Amino acid sequence: MLNRLRIPLLICAVVFGFLDLITPLEFIPFMMLSLGTSMFLSGLDEFKKDKKAKYGYIFITISIILILVALIKLFT
Repeated sequence: MLNRLRIPLLICAVVFGFLDLITPLEFIPFMMLSLGTSMFLSGLDEFKKDKKAKYGYIFITISIILILVALIKLFT
């Protein structure tokens, strides 16, 4: 289930990054939101695999930072 959600989120992140490069519109917050959500799902997947998953903690920490920065950028 998590892999089926993660792949479209990564595709959205690539599309938003490409659109940000070729247009004057700003898609960075949306790209960061999709990347953060994808990394959060990867962290949950790591926790399902192993109880002492250090990569799970790293992925969830980075995803929280990405989502917070994206939300701050969206609302300022």
